[in-house]
Amino acid sequence: MVDIHHAVRHFGGLISTSELETIGVTRGRLAGLVSRRALVRVRRGWFSAPDIAADAVRAARVGGTITCAQSLRAHGYWAVPDGSLHVLVPRNAARLRSAGDARRAYEPGTPGLRVHWMSPGSHRNRLVADPVDAIATLRFCAPRELYLASLESVLHRSPGLRQDLVAAGHRIVPDLVDGTCESGTETLFRLRMHGRLPSLRPQVRIPGVGSVDFLIGERLVIEIDGASFHDTESTFENDRRRDAELSRRGFRVLRFSYRQVMEHWSIVEAAVLAALQRGDHR
Repeated sequence: MVDIHHAVRHFGGLISTSELETIGVTRGRLAGLVSRRALVRVRRGWFSAPDIAADAVRAARVGGTITCAQSLRAHGYWAVPDGSLHVLVPRNAARLRSAGDARRAYEPGTPGLRVHWMSPGSHRNRLVADPVDAIATLRFCAPRELYLASLESVLHRSPGLRQDLVAAGHRIVPDLVDGTCESGTETLFRLRMHGRLPSLRPQVRIPGVGSVDFLIGERLVIEIDGASFHDTESTFENDRRRDAELSRRGFRVLRFSYRQVMEHWSIVEAAVLAALQRGDHR
């Protein structure tokens, strides 16, 4: 007996009627699988497992894969969703359907849905676009600094994709977008402060402390907390231990939260510039 969910995974999360037939699933058995919800009919002739994410189903129903920020986050990279469903479809795609109802045709301009027409570089996953494809579409729909922060995240976490990204036309800029920063918020800080600070160095290792997010001059340390990584009690305590040790060694520490960087940048900017004016970096 064929393990149907294993078969679906083998075919990239989405399987066609003809593919089911090649592995021995008859039309009668297929009808039974659908009636028991062991398989979900996504659109005519295409099926998936019942536990896949709702947005993946909606993208497949349109006729493509999730792309942009949703895809990048699914792969573990830093990205900021904009609330819309972004779907990558081949340039020659035809008969696109509504994300909510496969019986209806896709209507351009549908609120909350953006379709990107591009020939995908890979078809390993039929539900979620590969990182290189997702970055390619994000480049044209996200604010430039968010695109660059996601590009940096891919470079940092998957250095093996560097050549593919370069070949796709993405610029790797030393000391700006080069895979050094560990989080998107760090990249945003680096981009926004580029050229405004003396000797802004990311990921500097300090004996007895470890790596700090940024060192300005010789003595001013900037730490940027992620959206959730620093929220647990153990990481909170470790952050404060590091801050105390840095202070003991003569460093001044400024620590900013994810929300401050993303929503209250003027506060971050003013604090850093005030520290420079006082000479905390010397």
